[in-house]
Amino acid sequence: MARFHLLLVCTGNTCRSPMAEVLAKKILEDQPGVVVGSAGVFAGPGQPASAEAVEAMKAMGLDLSQHRSQPLTPELLEQVDQIYTMTESHRQAVLAQAPGAIDKVQRLDLDGDISDPFGASLPVYQETAEQIKRALEARLKQ
Repeated sequence: MARFHLLLVCTGNTCRSPMAEVLAKKILEDQPGVVVGSAGVFAGPGQPASAEAVEAMKAMGLDLSQHRSQPLTPELLEQVDQIYTMTESHRQAVLAQAPGAIDKVQRLDLDGDISDPFGASLPVYQETAEQIKRALEARLKQ
């Protein structure tokens, strides 16, 4: 069975990209062979998702409690087939590490950047999660 690897990228891999990862896994659960992961352009390894991200996902019926952050590396970028970033600056950071990835890296939301909710209240995280969900539903139909 062929595998398709999708990577979602944000800054620290504790808010947006982990939420996007579990949302994408839910959306793609009936697609065998699709592997979804996430990473951060400035992530330290092994950090848990923020409490607000965990709560926002819990409200959507998803579990983010076991997430641990991973930094974006050139090796990781080589292993994936498609990369969706939360912002244009993340897209540029991916291309700085892997210029050859230009054909497989795009911003997740076609309408613009997905703002970082880090340090904000739970309602802001929930709004961000809804924006990510809408963007994923649009992208994953392609």
